[in-house]
Amino acid sequence: DVAVISAKVCDRLYSMNTPSVAVLEGYVTAGGFELMISCDFAIAADDAKIGDFHMRRGLFGGAGPIYRVPRMIGIRKTKELMLTGKLLSGVQAADFDLINASAPAEQLDETVAEFISHLTDKSPFQMRITKMTIDRSLDADIHSLMVMEHLAVGVTLNSEDAAEGVAAFLEKREPKWTGR
Repeated sequence: DVAVISAKVCDRLYSMNTPSVAVLEGYVTAGGFELMISCDFAIAADDAKIGDFHMRRGLFGGAGPIYRVPRMIGIRKTKELMLTGKLLSGVQAADFDLINASAPAEQLDETVAEFISHLTDKSPFQMRITKMTIDRSLDADIHSLMVMEHLAVGVTLNSEDAAEGVAAFLEKREPKWTGR
């Protein structure tokens, strides 16, 4: 079944250990919209058309919009977007907090590269731990989150990357991450 496969792909994308960045051009609707909301970050061309198009065709999106979008933009904006079938430009989607940024089409690649550069120079180990705890933070009560945070701190402090990060800071040099 296509809907089940689509949901599995989106869930797998959302659950990846490394951050994912959606680059949006043209129409980003229905399945493309579901892929976009499954990514950690999204950057669009200013003139992109972004929205959950399912309502316009009497369909229901089964790969995450009902639980991912409200966490991104809130209930009222989710209802506005999904119940109307509204399409947003890249600029409007950024104002809606649905994406991280938009740029003129001719500057999109440069904007994406600049954004990614702020991710690739970090500890892969710490990136995994932080991404995992942020992703789980919306699904748990405060007490559970405090326990998870304390466990993450303990794991991090005992990692090779934490030792390298501190050493690099003290030695005034860039760190050489091992990912462990």
